[in-house]
Amino acid sequence: MDTRLQSSNGENRRRHAGRDFHHGWSDSRLEAEVRGSDAIAACTRAENVEIARRGFGAFNRTVAEGVDDFYELLNADVEWTPITALLDGRTYRGPEGVREWVDEVERDWAVYEISWMEVRDLGGGRVLAFGVWDCLGRRGGVQLSFDQAAWLIELRGGKMSRLQTFADRNEALEAAGLRK
Repeated sequence: MDTRLQSSNGENRRRHAGRDFHHGWSDSRLEAEVRGSDAIAACTRAENVEIARRGFGAFNRTVAEGVDDFYELLNADVEWTPITALLDGRTYRGPEGVREWVDEVERDWAVYEISWMEVRDLGGGRVLAFGVWDCLGRRGGVQLSFDQAAWLIELRGGKMSRLQTFADRNEALEAAGLRK
């Protein structure tokens, strides 16, 4: 049974087979990103975070509800390296390539949701997000909840141009140039 729930703080949640799956965004994270002395830079950082946030919200809607607005937030030459690349090494190119991957996700998973817990604007159109995947397999009902997920997102022209997914936050920090 799949139902939508509204939590006390306004976040959407979905209950599936007796388990809550988070589906929302903490506005306090966005507010934290816009604090700073340089109002123009803060505005750009907030815009980058908002574009990435909208992209992930649209992704969750696309997988859960079949809404196609997600693909409008991708550049024509987007490079998408999802978590499944850890197994098959594949990067998807262009919105049609990403659509192919989403079709595979929908085929294999009854629930596949991403929630962000922390986000950092890195400047230069790059955003680093840490969060959780919550998944429920179509075959066998396998439930996965992985709380060490990370995404390095590059933006260009108000759209996502590159995404790389990590299962290890330290690797994401290193790829972002924040650790050696």
